[in-house]
Amino acid sequence: MSREKDAANYAIVFFAAVSVLLLLFPVSKFAHTARIAVSYSLYPSLHYGARYGYFVRNVPSNFVKLLETDQENRALTDKVRDLEVRLRNASAQVAENERLTREMKLSRSLPWTGTWARVVNKTPADWYGSFFIDKGSEDGVAVNDTVLGMQDDRAGLAGRVLEVYPKFSKVLLLTNAAASAVCSISPGGFEALVEGKGTWLLRMNYVPEEAAVEPGAELVTSPGGLLFPAGVYVGKVTKVYPRESFMNFITADVKPAVDVNTLKEVFVVRRNIPGDLMTYRQQGERK
Repeated sequence: MSREKDAANYAIVFFAAVSVLLLLFPVSKFAHTARIAVSYSLYPSLHYGARYGYFVRNVPSNFVKLLETDQENRALTDKVRDLEVRLRNASAQVAENERLTREMKLSRSLPWTGTWARVVNKTPADWYGSFFIDKGSEDGVAVNDTVLGMQDDRAGLAGRVLEVYPKFSKVLLLTNAAASAVCSISPGGFEALVEGKGTWLLRMNYVPEEAAVEPGAELVTSPGGLLFPAGVYVGKVTKVYPRESFMNFITADVKPAVDVNTLKEVFVVRRNIPGDLMTYRQQGERK
């Protein structure tokens, strides 16, 4: 067993010595070409070096052209990749500019004054509950300001400002289980309370029995509500539930006017609600 190991070691030393000699001393053109081919494959950085001409000396011209073609292909491949990245970025910027242009044009027709803000943070654990925007008290944003989203070239209620900091604010979404809005049902004008469920759907409660509510009916904020200006699109009825025997009102599911999953910018409406009025409302809610 030891003899076989010794023979293997001797063979390794012998072939290593032969390899070193072949590398050190001049060889035939064929061997030199083969050496360059192997080196080019194992060490691609050779074709970027300043001594490239030194390595390919005495190599047939057709082989040199083959190496040069490979270099050009590598360079063109890198350029194509770079252009693809730039094209994607340009496409994203064009789409964003088109969206912002539509929203800015639409905001001019809104009857309220306010400011645009970007959505800067969404928490997966509170996906339908809240998010943050990049405007705060330094930009004139105040607690309970109405937050609108734009979808299908129409402004819809997204929620209201819950917390304000100098440079950013937290928005309570209408889909939050703690959020609600007094709405009017169109047509008919009956009022009802729309509440969040912590999901993408809203629930409409306290609809009078005599109200002929059908799927497709639209809801807008009511003048009787305090938190939101009247006439803001809230959503559309998707399903009406039969009245339970122990209730004297109807309930229904409502699809929100704004899909919070697609919101990138929002319009913050300055409300300037009197503080004593908000205090009175909060006291009534606690009772």
